[in-house]
Amino acid sequence: MTQDNGSAGDAGGATGYRTRRLLETYYDLTLQIGERLDARDISDVLLLVLIAIADLRGAPMDAELLAEKLGSSRSTIERRLKPYLDDGRVLKERRGKSVVYLVSPPACANGETATDMSVDMVKAVMAMVYDIAND
Repeated sequence: MTQDNGSAGDAGGATGYRTRRLLETYYDLTLQIGERLDARDISDVLLLVLIAIADLRGAPMDAELLAEKLGSSRSTIERRLKPYLDDGRVLKERRGKSVVYLVSPPACANGETATDMSVDMVKAVMAMVYDIAND
């Protein structure tokens, strides 16, 4: 009996290796983001990432749009956001008739803004690319 490694015709060779490495890097980046944003659980990481993306694009989302993107209810989104609003990691701002959510940059103990997490994410991706290229 043969074992299927998930890649037709490649039998787990190069394609399987690259796919595994990409998934491992995605997982590592998710953990880094969760740690940097001090997310309570992995579900909150996606919520906080969506808020950050929308804010950085200059088009922040309201609870209704977040609920739509996450396949959840507006009340669930608002409940999950409450701890992040209470401690200042997420900010709420009125824009016309809507209330949108903005990401607040994490602060260090001394009050300064934390280091740019994009640097660590780029390093993780570049290390993965380098490893794959040299295998």
